[in-house]
Amino acid sequence: MDSIELWNGSTKALVSLGGAWLTNLSDDDGDILFPKRRLEAVDGTKKDRGGCHVCLPNFGPGGDSELLQHGFGRTSLWTLDSQSINTVMLTLDGGGVGYEQLSSTLTYTLASRSMRMELIVQNRGDHPLRVAPAFHPYFALRANEGRVMIDGEPIDIQDLEDTLFLQGEKKQLQLERRTIRLASKNLSTWAAWTDRIGEYVCLEPTYAGNSFLLPTPDSDELLEPQNVRTYIAEISW
Repeated sequence: MDSIELWNGSTKALVSLGGAWLTNLSDDDGDILFPKRRLEAVDGTKKDRGGCHVCLPNFGPGGDSELLQHGFGRTSLWTLDSQSINTVMLTLDGGGVGYEQLSSTLTYTLASRSMRMELIVQNRGDHPLRVAPAFHPYFALRANEGRVMIDGEPIDIQDLEDTLFLQGEKKQLQLERRTIRLASKNLSTWAAWTDRIGEYVCLEPTYAGNSFLLPTPDSDELLEPQNVRTYIAEISW
């Protein structure tokens, strides 16, 4: 079983064990998230886009760590720990070189008009681990929707091809079809972005943006041996 269905009334979500990827989120009014699919970029390369995935242990480039863009969480096979009609808990032990002692648990909880995502990480080793994760949702746009509003400020879609970083615990994304409210814990740097190869826009709660590009980690990024840290993002509409 690779895909897990979650239901709450008429609201449906699909979660894949591959990458712990939330591949679909929809209700009677249509898609909340752009459904995950493989798209072709202008240069001919194939890109996996849509849904929502965790960026673990890093958001953005891996820098000197040599980790892949957005880390190994979205490319690893997670294990199903438990599930109910509207909740699923997935686990991942290790996942990348240097992170063999990182234990991760990701829980999706679907309500009638919200999705809660909780990532818990634990360092089971003897050395600090650099951890600065994120969630990466792709919100569905109408065809040719050229402008969105973030916290009441209008922004042209084309201006988000260069990532816009914003601060705060909460954000509001207003689209033609829906108003999306986002809240987070320990993820207070938001990345607004799209590459415009599909009908979506991303507003991503991150721990510290592209912090892995800095050669020296901030002390708050270091997960000390045996320590546990929790990151939460909630989408409501």
